Amino acid sequence: MTAGRVKRVTIVDADLSRAEHQDALVTMLDAYMRDPMEGGERPPERIKRDLVPGLRAHPACYVFLAYRDSTPVGFSICFLGFSTFNARPLINIHDIFVDSSVRGTGIGAMLLERIEAKARELNCCRITLEVREDNHVARGLYRKVGFDRVVVGAARIPMEFWHKML
Repeated sequence: MTAGRVKRVTIVDADLSRAEHQDALVTMLDAYMRDPMEGGERPPERIKRDLVPGLRAHPACYVFLAYRDSTPVGFSICFLGFSTFNARPLINIHDIFVDSSVRGTGIGAMLLERIEAKARELNCCRITLEVREDNHVARGLYRKVGFDRVVVGAARIPMEFWHKML
């Protein structure tokens, strides 16, 4: 590589039947789970083994991979849902990650742009995601590209994301 060469970033719709996309996703999941914001622990072998088959079996899953030249540097896993209030589909960004070595270079915005394009292709009414309250960098990016905290009704009551572990 020559000095000064600009590295090219591409976002691709993952084809999880392709070994190189499978490997890139598992590599990126490993980096994501080791990130301090996500707990700092490597994924167990069971997760790495079961991730791709589980996603391939899911009927409404979209995976996007970010590459810098030929190196994976980010990903997003999204699921198609449905808004009963709008009678239209929606996309939920379940995971989005950019490797710490390339954060701040626009790759997160590029992933979000591709997700939005997919949502528009599918005639979705909205895109949803969850974000930690203390993840100020991600929250800033999400606000910059048009996301905001969910509020409902005339009183603009904030919504919270809750779960029950099974």
